[in-house]
Amino acid sequence: MSLLDFFRQLSHLGGLPAALLAGAAAATIVIVRDWRLALFAYAVQTTMLAMLLAQALPVEWALLQAIAGGLVAVMLYLSARQLHVSGQAGLSWEARWPQMASTSGFRLLAVMLAGVAFLSVHESVALPRVSPLFRDAILWLMLLGLLGLALHDEPFHAGLSLLTVLGGFSLLWFSLVQRRMLIGLADAGQVLLGLAISYLVVSQGLAGQQAKQPGEISE
Repeated sequence: MSLLDFFRQLSHLGGLPAALLAGAAAATIVIVRDWRLALFAYAVQTTMLAMLLAQALPVEWALLQAIAGGLVAVMLYLSARQLHVSGQAGLSWEARWPQMASTSGFRLLAVMLAGVAFLSVHESVALPRVSPLFRDAILWLMLLGLLGLALHDEPFHAGLSLLTVLGGFSLLWFSLVQRRMLIGLADAGQVLLGLAISYLVVSQGLAGQQAKQPGEISE
């Protein structure tokens, strides 16, 4: 069985379950601090988005979205694994802002408040030529992605939050515009963005290690 045939069978499981899993993965990216769990949540989110897109696009095109997301996940894993990212990237708690945003309880509360806001306004938002299921998925992903950008100030989690916003925008864009060239360009842009995020992760990790060296020498 080829990869395309396997993905075509999985695409039949799309719809509401895929949207719920994608939304739960977006919330996990915002709440958790462990980079492995956040990266696994991003991989789940990308797969579920591809399954949703398979309902609006040819399966071959939706598979490209999953492949692009997989490449981004691999790049981020290699960067984080190399530096043993623990979520702080070599920075002390005092050097981080805001400090309350570093607690899982605070981020969980923020996600819950975002959920209340989403339930209050999602039915009043009208997106032409977009189904209610896609509309809710788009709004939730963009809302959680922007929330993650506000709460995280280091490249790894902030980058995943930015990719979450991009995932919601891609779901909207691909639902309205179904052109192979534009979809290919969007997937290529996603890979380039993942490469940039990986570079920032490595750069900040190396900067944190170099900042510790003078103190270690003085000891």
